[in-house]
Amino acid sequence: EATRRGKNVIDQRDFDAAGDRVRLGAKREEVFSEEQKRRTAYHEAGHALCAWLEPKADKIERVSIVSRGNALGVTLFSPDEERLATISKTEIEAQLVVALGGRAADQIVFGEPRSGATQDIKQATRMARLMVTQFGMSDRLGPIYFRQGEEHVFLGKEIHEGRDFSEGTARIIDEEIHRIVNEALERSITMLSTHRADLDIIAEALLVHEELDREDVSKLLSGVPVQALRPLTTAPPPVNSTEEEPAAKPETEPRVNPGLAFGGM
Repeated sequence: EATRRGKNVIDQRDFDAAGDRVRLGAKREEVFSEEQKRRTAYHEAGHALCAWLEPKADKIERVSIVSRGNALGVTLFSPDEERLATISKTEIEAQLVVALGGRAADQIVFGEPRSGATQDIKQATRMARLMVTQFGMSDRLGPIYFRQGEEHVFLGKEIHEGRDFSEGTARIIDEEIHRIVNEALERSITMLSTHRADLDIIAEALLVHEELDREDVSKLLSGVPVQALRPLTTAPPPVNSTEEEPAAKPETEPRVNPGLAFGGM
């Protein structure tokens, strides 16, 4: 990565870029419009700011609007290892707020939802369903396990089995999932609306620097000007005549754990 950028010294950002190439795919070479970049920056800023403001959410690792693989941008997190084995209701609710932070930013800034939040919505719905049907976190249904299909550990797919509950219970399950997701979205909207100035700052910094790490976000929210955050990166000179390989489409979705990453398409 350092060679591609025409650098003589390798630093942490080069390792991060190499890791992203493996996890998310090679950098896309398409030229996107300024409006598309702005929309992506606000979407990712929404995820990042919600995570920053939510005490129970995973810590931000990095937020980027560098397009890789199928994503126009991505927000990466560092889950707390102590929470991997077990997670509380309030922690899942915090993850839901973060997952829907991009959608909330779209609505606040641009006045309407966008299709780029598809994977975020899928993640949020899956988390809410687990809360209701497997974790016993619905007050209406109580600590009951409802079989609706089990996720295969190796294939990453659900094996659908006959459910063991009534149509009435199925309706309540759907209502609870709907309630949990909508409440998380409303919380995201309220949070970002209250801190709209911080949302604008992070989005502006992404448009200038393209990538921010946790320290960068901390500096921005502490009052460090966007232009003073760090030296601007310059475009790397061409390396011989070798062209970068096109991004390979991932065989499976690049994120499964709700604490790992959220991105915009």
